[in-house]
Amino acid sequence: MAGAAVLMAGVVAGPARALAAGSAVTPARSLATFAATGGLTGVAAVSASSAWAVGYTGLDYAPKTLMLHWNGGTWSRVTSPKVVDGVAGQISSVTVVSATDAWAVGNTGRKHTLILHWNGKAWSQVTSPAPFAGTLTGVTATATSGWAVGNTTAGNGEPLILRWNGTRWSRVPAPTDRFGAVLTGVVQTSASTAWAIGLGDIQTQISGVLARWNGKTWAWASFPVAGVYHDLDGIAAGPGGTAFAVGFNAGGIDAALSMSWNGKAWHKTAVGTPKGTGFDGVAFAPGGTWWAAGAVSNATSTHTLIARWTGKTWTRVPSPSPSGDDQLNAVGFATSAAGWAVGSTGSVTSIAPKTLILRWNGKAWS
Repeated sequence: MAGAAVLMAGVVAGPARALAAGSAVTPARSLATFAATGGLTGVAAVSASSAWAVGYTGLDYAPKTLMLHWNGGTWSRVTSPKVVDGVAGQISSVTVVSATDAWAVGNTGRKHTLILHWNGKAWSQVTSPAPFAGTLTGVTATATSGWAVGNTTAGNGEPLILRWNGTRWSRVPAPTDRFGAVLTGVVQTSASTAWAIGLGDIQTQISGVLARWNGKTWAWASFPVAGVYHDLDGIAAGPGGTAFAVGFNAGGIDAALSMSWNGKAWHKTAVGTPKGTGFDGVAFAPGGTWWAAGAVSNATSTHTLIARWTGKTWTRVPSPSPSGDDQLNAVGFATSAAGWAVGSTGSVTSIAPKTLILRWNGKAWS
């Protein structure tokens, strides 16, 4: 499976997994999409008429921050304040609390963490705590609590975790006993439980890692995916304290992987997608079910992949793939009939991919 080509502070947004043949093709632009050089790595929907998508614009080796807003009719680029648009770096993740409260995280080109807040009228940069030498790649929040995760770049690098208490962000100790481990996503499943996913150290052969907050401390946790060379690339919380974590297993299996949290334990879940598939994002659609997004690759092409949870397995749902060199990095829903999946097209064979946005209208992806 292909992944975003931007390498920020040692973290690849959506690890590349296969090479696709053919040249990049710019997708046709419509009211429901936005075409620009770059890629999108996060999306969150407030309602059917309001959503945010984040990522980068420009060449993959010299990216600049990119944020888009959906107003119910068109996607448009957010350009104010300056730190939101056109600054060297990338916005990696976005989460919505309400129409007047949202958070986005990433890093600047100086390799410093970036936190942005939406107050219903404008985005602003949060500078307390002061930006760290590193990057933030995942964020989740409510009105009174939240988490942002990533990694530092000082020295050998280590996991980075920030906590939101409803008033301010502060750094909390992260597990540091795995050399080179980084965190890429985070969710809360209860007032005293949060989960973070990431990539492991050399000793775990660059496999996925899972960390748990028990209300007092963060610590590494075991999970039901055996073997090595597997990624945990996406995590999301659902109703009743549930969660899904998804990714890709290259340990001789070459297939998407999935596991679910029922409030007491993680269980491996079935994936009914073709060989060569991998999931990068997962989300619950309010009033509906779970969705996962990623890519499916063969020797000559890479296509978008969207799957729906049936209650027993993940089943592929048809999705447009403009160039045969496409991937999806994130998925988000306002309702069961209003959702978005974002990524890039021309993402493997080109240093200048194009943004890709797909829309779910309750019946089909377009």
